[in-house]
Amino acid sequence: MSIDLTFVLQIVVFLTMVGLLWKFLYGPLNEAMDARAKKIEDGLAAADAGVEAMAKAQADIANKIEEAKQTAHSIVVSAEKRAAELAEEATLRARKDADAIVVAGKEELAAEVSKARQQLRAEVVDVALLAAGRIVEAELDAKRHEKIINDAIQQGFGNA
Repeated sequence: MSIDLTFVLQIVVFLTMVGLLWKFLYGPLNEAMDARAKKIEDGLAAADAGVEAMAKAQADIANKIEEAKQTAHSIVVSAEKRAAELAEEATLRARKDADAIVVAGKEELAAEVSKARQQLRAEVVDVALLAAGRIVEAELDAKRHEKIINDAIQQGFGNA
C-alpha cells in the first residue's frame, strides 16, 4: 500500500478546505440559521402572547359590558323608583291643593250665604218698617192693613 504524495496533499487540502469552510461558511451560516430560528420562535411567542392578550382583552371587554349593563339597569331602576316617588309626591300635593281649594270654596260659600242672609234680614227689616209706617199712616182697617203689607212686601222684594 503505497500512499502517494498527491493523495496526502489532496487530503491536507481537503481538510484545510473543510476547516476553512467550517470556520468561515458553516459557522456564520449556522449562526444566521440560529438567529433566524430565534426570530421565528420569538415571533411565535409574540403571536401566542398576542392571542392571550386578545383573549384577555375580550374577557375584560365582556366583563366591562356586563358591568355597564348592570350599572345601566341599576340607573333605570333608580330612575323608575324616583319617577314613582315624584308622581306620588305630585299626586299628594295635588290632593292637598284640591282639598285646600275645596275648603276655601266652602268658606267662601259660607261667607256669601251669611252675607246674603244679612242682606235679606236688612231688607226684611226695611220692608217691615215700611209696612209698619204705612199701617200707622193709614186707617186701622184689616183689609187695608193686609193690602198695605202685601204692597210693601212686593215693593221691598221687587227692589232686591
